[in-house]
Amino acid sequence: MKITVVHGQAHKGVTYGMTSAFLKNLMRTEDELTEFFLPKDGPDLFCCGCYNCFMKSEDKCPTANKVQPIAKALEQADVIVLDSPDYVMEMSGAMKNLMDHLAYRWVSHRPHGAMFTKVGVAICSAAGAPTGSVTKSLARQMRWWCVPKVYKFGLACQTAPGEKPKPQKQAQIDKKAEQIAKAVRRRTEHPHTGLREKFMFSLFSGMQRKDSSAWNPVDRDWWVSQGWTEKTKPWKK
Repeated sequence: MKITVVHGQAHKGVTYGMTSAFLKNLMRTEDELTEFFLPKDGPDLFCCGCYNCFMKSEDKCPTANKVQPIAKALEQADVIVLDSPDYVMEMSGAMKNLMDHLAYRWVSHRPHGAMFTKVGVAICSAAGAPTGSVTKSLARQMRWWCVPKVYKFGLACQTAPGEKPKPQKQAQIDKKAEQIAKAVRRRTEHPHTGLREKFMFSLFSGMQRKDSSAWNPVDRDWWVSQGWTEKTKPWKK
């Protein structure tokens, strides 16, 4: 099994510890792990809205040299993990910037067929604020990539920078990490595509079939090249 983790922060605090606890319970000796730490491993520039990824090619993005290694790792993984501390009740700016650069992979544009059977995990910690808005935002990105199942792992931890969680809180992290890891492992052993993803695929494939002069020929060419404007489905091999 291949796991790709994108950390929305460079420091190894509580959120990193939560991800580590999850991976410790999930991974076996033969599994492969690829990790990216933002902002170091991510795009050097904010998305400038140049539309190159949409209208020309993702390789024409000004920061494709940083974005594409992450995109390829996400496409090759069986399990995708996105983590970020709660920054003003949202994901970190570095993570949001990466998500902006990956917009071309939304189902409304050029979804990657492998995404339809993957498993996602959204992880967030906060000093005291609710983490639901962050895990929901991270999960939303993966769902629009057509990842059919995303588990959310959020925790308010009341720790100062550099502090480790108190023993009771660490026990809570370990227990939840074990539960989610078991669920993810089961899901990867029997991957399947959900009704939502099938509906979204049907909706946008119908739009691509309907108009041969679609506003974005690059998107349409992608759907045609995959056979998706005919009877081919990405979740059927």
